[in-house]
Amino acid sequence: MFSILFTPIGRYAIIAAIVVLTLSGVYFKIRSDAIAEVEAKAVADVLRRTQDAVRAGDAVDVTPDGLLKSDGHKRD
Repeated sequence: MFSILFTPIGRYAIIAAIVVLTLSGVYFKIRSDAIAEVEAKAVADVLRRTQDAVRAGDAVDVTPDGLLKSDGHKRD
């Protein structure tokens, strides 16, 4: 089994396997980083929209006079 490693073909096969394993490791690392970046942007967007909604809710005038103001919509 180990004797094939000492032949020229065996050395090339081992070098090729090492190159393939290294390149696949780099590929999966870049891919996982890209996925994490996309998920982080999505989370940041959801957090920003949630904070905007909370700020908009806090800005509503809830005094009795403010609740009776016309908002421009026709209601019964």
